[in-house]
Amino acid sequence: AYSDFAVHCTWEGDNTILTLQCGRYLVATALEARKGQPLPANLAYLKAALSKNGSVSTNACNGSTPEQVSSLDTLKAAWSSVAANAIINAVRDFEAGLAKGLNKDNAYEHSSASRLHAARMHTYTYLLHRFAAQVEQSPKALRPVLTLLAQLFGAHSAVQHSGEFLQSGFYSGSQVEALKTFVNHACIEVRKDAVPLTDAFGYTDYVINSPLGRYDGDVYEKYFELVTGLNPTKPIPYFDSLIKPLLERTNEVETGPELEIDQE
Repeated sequence: AYSDFAVHCTWEGDNTILTLQCGRYLVATALEARKGQPLPANLAYLKAALSKNGSVSTNACNGSTPEQVSSLDTLKAAWSSVAANAIINAVRDFEAGLAKGLNKDNAYEHSSASRLHAARMHTYTYLLHRFAAQVEQSPKALRPVLTLLAQLFGAHSAVQHSGEFLQSGFYSGSQVEALKTFVNHACIEVRKDAVPLTDAFGYTDYVINSPLGRYDGDVYEKYFELVTGLNPTKPIPYFDSLIKPLLERTNEVETGPELEIDQE
């Protein structure tokens, strides 16, 4: 399918270029927002995270327990703060390039590293916000497990990038430890629904192409069939002539005929 093929065209250098383009968009949009221009929906969090002078407001989590620091609203606010902080840092680097006399394009190049980082933080934030929005629209029976899954995504990602949250001041060291505790608990709870959650993606056995991911769960027999198919039991034609002599050879060193030079 095209969707399976397309990823093979963009998962290396092209991905970095696309991320840099996203970072350029973030810087340009933040600069426009300073002038009073409305923010697009995917950057609405930026307005709430910024103070009137254009700097990142110092929001901090007030909770201390794993449940408090990992609530969906808290995680959304946490990621908004981190992404806003990354975007403002990219804006500062861009403006520093302009102050050095660089033109606009070179100023963007000057801020490439911070733009790349801002785009990555924005991506996490956007995914979490969209995840939470879709959970709210899901059937009531599915909301508990989907909410937990959204929390696990936000909390685990936050733990993986805990330095960003410590730097922004949203989480303290003890709160990050509470997040780790929640992640461990959430993994245990989500594991109960791991199979139906995975099946919900609707991938066919043909696409997965693995005996370990079969829809009918018949893993052991199909895996054994695959192994035996790749390792036939019929005799290998070159075994007796090439391999067997190597396996049955002794450690005795064969001595050659004596030469006259050995007798001198």
